[in-house]
Amino acid sequence: MTLTRRENISLLAAAMGAVAVSACASTADSKIVLDKPAPLGGLGVIVVQDGQRVLDHVSGFASGLDATENRAKRPFLSSTPFRAASISKVVVVMTARAMAKAGQLDMDVDISGPMGMSLRHPDYPNVPVTLRHILSHRSGISDPAVYWTMPDGDIRALLSTDMFKGGRPGDWFEYANVNYGIAATVMESLSGERLDQLTQNYVLGPLGLDAGFNWAGVSDAKRRSGATLYRQVDGDMKIQTDGPDMLEGTNPVFYGDNADFDIKTYEPGKNGTLLSPQGGLRASLDDLLILAKALGDNPDLHEADWIFDGQNGAAEDSHFVSFGPGLYVYPPELSPIPGQLMIGHHGSAYGLYGGMWHLPQMNAQIVHVVTATPEPPKPYHAGPPSIAAESRELLDMAMAALNLS
Repeated sequence: MTLTRRENISLLAAAMGAVAVSACASTADSKIVLDKPAPLGGLGVIVVQDGQRVLDHVSGFASGLDATENRAKRPFLSSTPFRAASISKVVVVMTARAMAKAGQLDMDVDISGPMGMSLRHPDYPNVPVTLRHILSHRSGISDPAVYWTMPDGDIRALLSTDMFKGGRPGDWFEYANVNYGIAATVMESLSGERLDQLTQNYVLGPLGLDAGFNWAGVSDAKRRSGATLYRQVDGDMKIQTDGPDMLEGTNPVFYGDNADFDIKTYEPGKNGTLLSPQGGLRASLDDLLILAKALGDNPDLHEADWIFDGQNGAAEDSHFVSFGPGLYVYPPELSPIPGQLMIGHHGSAYGLYGGMWHLPQMNAQIVHVVTATPEPPKPYHAGPPSIAAESRELLDMAMAALNLS
């Protein structure tokens, strides 16, 4: 493998235990210098304003950190795909809205029909639960202990009226990953296509992205360059997902006892959790920048339709202060970047913390990620809104690049 000069510098700095990388900037004398310990895994923060990269810092390693791998380390690059955690939900939302625009579904009708079962809150039996409610976490549903089922299973086995622990659908907000398994099931039932096919047809393909859920639809070459996700456990790096066997595979990744499930036998609409719509997107920082820009092209996604008033939802220690139509929408007065409207999504899973954001007032996009974080995790930055400490640090760097600090 031939590394660029910048990649060699990054690797050298990581080996020395410190990083001093200057950012790309719109003027030659505008630089941001990081004088911090190098990440043990991968780290990246990129900021684009008016189409120009004003900060481009990527460093660390994508693989070779667990002693059991017996493989050389590979650098983490802006082109390295990784499991994007809940940032994935944005692609599902964009796909559903594109399907609605194409007349394939209605966001505001009862989903009981396509689900093949009644999904009504027992305390509000006359209020239909809609796809809009599901995608924006205003369904009244709480996550069960397990929110996915085996590849050859049926999502309906997970669902019951016991899930409805929140308030009135449409009013009460409670973030629940199972909502996206339900949403994918509805989308598949109405279209006769799998989630990976729908996201490719409506969003990823039109944007020219070599990305996909659980590696479905991703080229072999890009998959081979992917990042393994680790956690630091008792001082050692431990693989959490996308280890060597997964990266060298050719079939989508499935979780459960039937990892060799043949996706060609799958009946769309049976198990929307199959491809992990809640968090299974594999995409790079470069890909996420394109998705963030696409958010800017959809102003109908820029308005918060829920703001916490102290009693209308589950704020989770001030993490959820506002929310939009399936993604975080932070009004300027509630934003992690004060004074700036922010649209996008946080992601956290398997030792990764990340985010993807569009800032309409500045015509700017921010993407950030850090992998191989410790277990137990660091305390969240208190906020409000409270966010992961690692994400707060990278957003501070982004603010400096935008002259906002």
